[in-house]
Formats: sequence, structure tokens, C-alpha cells
Amino acid sequence: MPNHLVSTLSNEVYPLDILNEFSENGESLEVSIPGVEKAQIRPGKKLWDRFRDFMPLPIPDEISLGEGNTALMKAAPSLLEFSGIRNLMLKNETQNPTWSFKDRGSLTCVAMAKSKDEKVTATISTGNMGQSISAYGAKANLKVIVFVPPTTSQKRVSAMALHGATVFKVKAPDYSLMKKQILDLALGLRLRVVSGNGPIRVEGYKMTAFEMYEQMEGEVPDFIAVPTSACGHIRGIFKGYRELKQAGLISKLPRMIIVQARNNRPIVQAIKEGKNQIIPFKDFHTIAESITTGNPMGGDELIDKAKKFGWLAEDVTEEEILLAQRKLARAGYFVEPASATSLYAVKKLRAAGKIDENASVVLMLTGSGLKDMEVVRYHTGRVVETDTVRLEEDLKRHLAEE
Repeated sequence: MPNHLVSTLSNEVYPLDILNEFSENGESLEVSIPGVEKAQIRPGKKLWDRFRDFMPLPIPDEISLGEGNTALMKAAPSLLEFSGIRNLMLKNETQNPTWSFKDRGSLTCVAMAKSKDEKVTATISTGNMGQSISAYGAKANLKVIVFVPPTTSQKRVSAMALHGATVFKVKAPDYSLMKKQILDLALGLRLRVVSGNGPIRVEGYKMTAFEMYEQMEGEVPDFIAVPTSACGHIRGIFKGYRELKQAGLISKLPRMIIVQARNNRPIVQAIKEGKNQIIPFKDFHTIAESITTGNPMGGDELIDKAKKFGWLAEDVTEEEILLAQRKLARAGYFVEPASATSLYAVKKLRAAGKIDENASVVLMLTGSGLKDMEVVRYHTGRVVETDTVRLEEDLKRHLAEE
């Protein structure tokens, strides 16, 4: 059987190129690559060339914007002390072309569109994915449509439009309902709409696992903490490691950590309460704007995986998010609030004894702080108002301070 899609809970089989991103009953779909247990790492300059045995479709070099090759760094001493974890690492996905992890998924989505000779691609986004698809669509000479909620920052909308995308601001009772309506509408129009949990996008995210496999020289971290909204990112990374294990290249899997904001924790709350289905959230507000899916399609799959593979789940308050963002910034990493959630989450899990202090833990820094400059109003810093007459005196006073 050629590459195909499988529903993640009931194992129904679908063609690889269907427009639906979910099964009829709302389950996530996942790419199945027959023979992956025989996959090998091949020679090649690009990551997708070296791991082509694991990829469901070829990636044309000409559609790439230079994504990937992001740094995996040991955390600064201040972050080790703050978290209580000695072997804490940061995977800095803000180094991607549009400053977020979304670029890896946009690469594979655009590759699918080009392989099917489609002229239009579309996405549903609160900001990061819309900008990413707009950029990759422009590179691939595709017409791009982005659906956003009215609350999306005008700066983000302007960036999408600057790439040439047409942006639809859609009023709806909540983001999850808006997403479902658009996906249903798109099928009738034969329009491929890529969402944050689509199976082809997940194939782009799994390349993060391949990249970390190379960076860690075959070692596997004990835990990987991922800010979670639409579910695609965390399951993509885990899928990459699962396939590496199937191919006999690693002997263990990392335990994933699902991280959400306290004000919107449909998956985390369900896991903590021992439920099998997500607990939808409505009418909430969180400064972590990039993880605001209150009723994620496919969320039940993550609950199932958490039980099967021993994943952890934690939520963080608004105050904890801001403190974590400040701690990361003081260590040199300016990330958006959603990215900062993971730092405080692992701190809480360590304090609760769920993570050993010697465990190897990777935090996924998912998006740059430059994407959400409005949040800086919650932070204070030292700014000295001076002029050329008083500058020397003010500078000497500052230098003399301990």
C-alpha cells in the first residue's frame, strides 16, 4: 500500500491527498508510511534529503525559505536554578524565517499544494501560521487566503497582506467554531485549507525530531515541553521520534509535556481530571494568544497518547507566564508569551516531583517576542531620561550603582 492517512483513534484509512484534515467523526489524521521500519538516513545537504525515507512526499528546494537548523542550547545557569532542572535545553524555533515553528509545517503544506498543481492555498490562524503560510505561498507563487478572528493583531494581518495574502476577518462565537465552519465550507469549494493539526503540517513538524536527533548525536531527551493549542506541533515531534524508533535508530521515546495557559486548558484539565475527552473552554482571555484554541479538534488523541506513553500535562497562570517570559528574556531569549509557558510548567512539574532534577528536558521556544510587542506593557524596565547636559552625570551615577 502506498503512503496514506490513518485516523488516529479508530484507524480508518484515507488517501494521502484528500482535502479533509480530519476524519468524519473529528479524529486527527496521520500519515502512514509503509516500510518505515526499514528507513535509513541518507546522504544529503538538506534535512528532508537525509531523512527522505521518512517523508511522504518530496520537498522541492525552491520552495524553502531556509527553515530549520535552529539552535538547541543548554539553558543559562539562571534558568537551571529557576526550573530546578540541571539538564535543561532550549530548542529555539524563533530562528525560523517567520520567527516561529510554523515554518516547518508550512514547507510541507506548500509542497503538497505544488505536488497537486493547486494554485491556491489557505489557512486558519490567530497570527503565526497565517504569516508563515503567506510567506511560503509567496515563495511558491501560490495565491494565499488566511482566515483570522477579528482580535488578531493588525500588525500580524498587515504582515500577511504584505506577502500578498488575502485576509478574511471572521466574526464567530469562538475560534474553534470558526475553524470548523471554514473547514466544512472549504470542502464544498474544493479548497485545501491547512490547519494547525493537519496531517501534512504534522509531517513538517516531525522534522524537528530528526533535527534534534542529529544535534544530540542520537540521544533522546527524557522530556520535551510543548505549548499546545491545535495539537499538531506536539504530535508531529512525537511522530518523528516514533518513526526513528520504528526504524531502529533509537531505543526509547521522549515523554512529551502538554503545556497550556490556566485560562484555556481544555486538554490539560481533562488529563488532570482523568477524562477521555477534552473539556472545551469559551469566553476566556489569555496573554498567550498563540495557544487560544478552546475546543481543539483532535485533542482527544493527545489525551489518549498521554495515557499510553506517560506524558505529563501542566497549566500556568497569567502571572506565571509573564514571569517566565521575563526570566527567558534576562537569559537572552525574547519569546512571545505562549513560548514562555513551558518554562514555568516544567518548574511546577519539578517541584511536584514529576520530573527528576537530573532529567534531560527540552523546552520548545515556539515564537519570537517580536510577534507580540503589546505584551511588553506588562513588564517594567529601567529607562533613564536624560539630555546632553546631564548625560555624563547620569551615566556616572548609573555606573557607580551596585
